[in-house]
Amino acid sequence: MVLVLVSAVLTALAMPGMLWGYLIWVALIPLFMAMKDVSPLKGALRAFVWGFVYLLLTHYWLLPVLTVNVPEVLNSFPNFIGVVVFFLMGIVMAVPFLVFGLVYGLYQRFFDRYPVLLALFAASFFTVTEYLREIGPLGFTNGRLSDALLNGQQGISQLLTIGGPLLLVFIIVFVNHYLCYLFVNRTRDRAILIVVSVAIVALVNAAIAALVPIPHSSSKYESTLYALQTNISMQMKYYQPPDETLAVVSRALREIPEGSVVILPEATFMSDIRRNSTGTQLQQIAQERNLKILIGFPTYNDHNYNQVRFVTAEGFSDEYYAKIQLTPFVESLPWPKVFGVFSFLKFLDFFDAGEEFTIFSVDEHRIGAQICFDSLYSNVARGLTLNGANVIVTATNDGWFDISTALNQHFSKSIARAIENRRYVIQVSNTGISAIIDPYGRIVKRLPTSKELNADYVIGEFQYIPTVKTTLYTRFGNWFFWFSLFLGIALIILGGVVL
Repeated sequence: MVLVLVSAVLTALAMPGMLWGYLIWVALIPLFMAMKDVSPLKGALRAFVWGFVYLLLTHYWLLPVLTVNVPEVLNSFPNFIGVVVFFLMGIVMAVPFLVFGLVYGLYQRFFDRYPVLLALFAASFFTVTEYLREIGPLGFTNGRLSDALLNGQQGISQLLTIGGPLLLVFIIVFVNHYLCYLFVNRTRDRAILIVVSVAIVALVNAAIAALVPIPHSSSKYESTLYALQTNISMQMKYYQPPDETLAVVSRALREIPEGSVVILPEATFMSDIRRNSTGTQLQQIAQERNLKILIGFPTYNDHNYNQVRFVTAEGFSDEYYAKIQLTPFVESLPWPKVFGVFSFLKFLDFFDAGEEFTIFSVDEHRIGAQICFDSLYSNVARGLTLNGANVIVTATNDGWFDISTALNQHFSKSIARAIENRRYVIQVSNTGISAIIDPYGRIVKRLPTSKELNADYVIGEFQYIPTVKTTLYTRFGNWFFWFSLFLGIALIILGGVVL
């Protein structure tokens, strides 16, 4: 079990905002050493423990959110309940790894004499397990193995355009498993093996990165959007009159050039402002300065939505984007008869999931907007791209997070979405990180966070080149899941019948 824990720690340290992304290429070696020749039940247990520990360590920043920030703001549960919820969250996230451990324990004996086939088998079913983490009302994809590559491995990350995160997960597991075989079967120079392997990966990454083109930059082709990053505390959002937030937003909007398109964060206001004085004043500013303002706030009609829509001189737009991937327990309550006891975890309200990949056609822009943790799921940005978005916006409220690791992990998902779909992605966040990312995952411009600059707001002028081409991943989505599933089944049949 010590090897399992070592592997879990190394995997967590490879995640964005942690230590070093290249650790991911060797982090699973101790896990596969611990799972060699174990029974299916032991395999399931060890895989579960590995997933539980690595995911809790990866999400350590959630502990102060659940034990300090949320209780202080919402007063809905005592601090110690946050600790309980944190560990229960780890259990829920780790459950899919039981499947991998069980299948691996059942069938690894088929491939004892065939290390390459065993590595392919492990990679196939690990990829299937990773897919299970994203589906259903409990799906949550933060901390994927592929996220580690977004932490300084831009070259290899370009494979996202082919098979999305699952292809990268497959490659990472295959490399780790085969290195485990080499490591176990050598009695000398094991340290050299590890160092040389990581060096080779680094060289491959650098070689690919050197070939990545730089998008043509010319005012003739560029479009401009303005990002308005508010730096408003959650206490102010929940307990101060909306006039105080409006005062901050109004000052900022008057600094933005007339006739501009402006993006504000998710939940800039915590109530439906369409029919009150806040909305009226916002519309007046839009009219005075001829601004088109994409802004987030909840709406309550036939459905409760966490949504964004435009406000212009004509008023609030009828079209809107409602968040599709609701955060479990915070924005939605999965299976209320089972999890009803956790209803106290809701932040603002339990919302209905949106169903439309709305594209906002404003001036020359075709903007596809996603909200907060929508960016954790590839299907949202992909759906927006297929619907014709030539730029993707992530509007988010990261004001709950005091630790920069949380901001970096969340922001890394926007990098992945940019590469997958070859679109510029603009993230606009309350408190940060707000930035623009080019279609190859480069950070073109980044605004300072609230901790880096003590200001009520920060304004960013972001130029991008509208893009219309689609990638293999955009067109076919998670095809690599089906490839992995069929490959894994084929290997089981081959191992049971032929080998």
